[in-house]
Amino acid sequence: MPLTPSERSQVASYKVQIESYRKDLQNIKSRKASRSAYYASAIKNTNDPNSKRSYRQSKISEMERIASEIDRKKDDIDRIKGYIANLKK
Repeated sequence: MPLTPSERSQVASYKVQIESYRKDLQNIKSRKASRSAYYASAIKNTNDPNSKRSYRQSKISEMERIASEIDRKKDDIDRIKGYIANLKK
């Protein structure tokens, strides 16, 4: 059964949202790379063992937080793809 004009409009709107989420993903991934490089440099250039341990722990925490952000964005994309699939049924 073909889509009605309002359903087509909804699908188009969902596709715009997906594109926005994909741009957000790219920004998050680039932020992850730059923060990882920052922490790697800080760890390498620090001589104090306590500072190294602190930087390592901070890096782990931040990378986990960013990874969960990425997972949330991917889940949002999958959810919207599900909406589109339901409209096309």
